[in-house]
Amino acid sequence: MLSMPPPISRVVITGGTHGNESNGVELARHLLRNPSLAARPTFHTQVLLTNTAAIEQNVRYVEEDLNRCFSTEALMGVQETLEARRAREINAMIGSKSSRSARQTGKPADLIIDLHNTTAATGVALLMAPTDELCHAIAAKLQSEDQSVRICNWSNKPRDDLVLLPSIAPHGMTFEVGPAPWGCLEGALYEKSLTLLMKALDYVELHNASHMSGVSRTLATSIEIFIPVGSRDYPRDAEGMLSAMIHPNLQGRDFEPLVKGDPIFLTHDLKTVCFEGERNGALVHPFFINEAAYYEKRVAFSLALKESRIVKLIV
Repeated sequence: MLSMPPPISRVVITGGTHGNESNGVELARHLLRNPSLAARPTFHTQVLLTNTAAIEQNVRYVEEDLNRCFSTEALMGVQETLEARRAREINAMIGSKSSRSARQTGKPADLIIDLHNTTAATGVALLMAPTDELCHAIAAKLQSEDQSVRICNWSNKPRDDLVLLPSIAPHGMTFEVGPAPWGCLEGALYEKSLTLLMKALDYVELHNASHMSGVSRTLATSIEIFIPVGSRDYPRDAEGMLSAMIHPNLQGRDFEPLVKGDPIFLTHDLKTVCFEGERNGALVHPFFINEAAYYEKRVAFSLALKESRIVKLIV
């Protein structure tokens, strides 16, 4: 039997964790200018611009990736980059992981929705911890409204070890949309993001109302989720420089099946490199294909298994 998570009293919507991902930045700015849009009767909503220095410079980050600074170890560390300091400030404002910073507000967030965009053709992809039943229910509701929504899990690590900003709350979701170029808005993605974000807040309101009424009408529904199992780097030469690019046949095929023999890379002298398959023969699905920010992380694409999961959805 699936249990219902406790009611939510504080939701924080964050944008600009990567300063050049303008979809998240401008969505957050829109909500800051129009706070009534995100307001709901049963919980408090806060909107926060996160990496403000990177937003001002229209760059992903200034010194290090802010969205890799939120493990408990990092928050307790002595690293003094701009982003490390900002991570401790954010955790003190809205988080509940240990930190050297004194808490600046009273109650931390129950749910964080972190708004991003990607240069990869993910459409709307919602990412969350494998154990987060509330965020899986929100995602299932959004997928029922828009069948193009994809639901993914973060890595299966303890919460303390998760490095992503939303992991500092008991419930957290990364809201990815793409493809969108850095520093640009893409109208259709912005419209879809805003629409789905409002529906996510509506579901949290429904969740709380169900608790308050004492009457819980739920439906156990099956959803498909993508479970990350690794990644592939680009082919490189002896000096570590790129010697190939994403093959045209793979470009834009995020979340589609990838089988042995499919073209995945095109070398600089126009030779095709094919997928050799997983050693265990598993059927995998690539995503974040050709994400511009992942070149430095040596990731040409991530790989996931697709599995079914039962979610308890309030109706």
